[in-house]
Amino acid sequence: MARILLVEDEVLISMSTSMLLEDEGHMVDIAYDGARGLEIALSSPPDLIITDYMMPRMNGLAMIAELRARGQGVPIILATSVPESQLPETYPGGHDLHLDKPYRVTQILDMISRLID
Repeated sequence: MARILLVEDEVLISMSTSMLLEDEGHMVDIAYDGARGLEIALSSPPDLIITDYMMPRMNGLAMIAELRARGQGVPIILATSVPESQLPETYPGGHDLHLDKPYRVTQILDMISRLID
């Protein structure tokens, strides 16, 4: 299956999502802030990134913008409780799909299959 980078500062969400993805056969790396997520993605590019928006050190949109600026075309799911229409315009696009939190298992699995299968 795929190697997925999960960037999520909420420990319970990161653990439950990681377990779900591993149960589906994926390998999962976890970062708890955007700065660490950026380091991991640049040093060992994953097949897919799932990232939160609001995190310490570097938010998800800033991480995505930096990845795109460095030519990283990896598919990215932005998982956040902030509606897409209310995201700041200072970080235009960059992510492939927007996933509203809280999300259902079927939603995240469907998005993953749409981006990497």
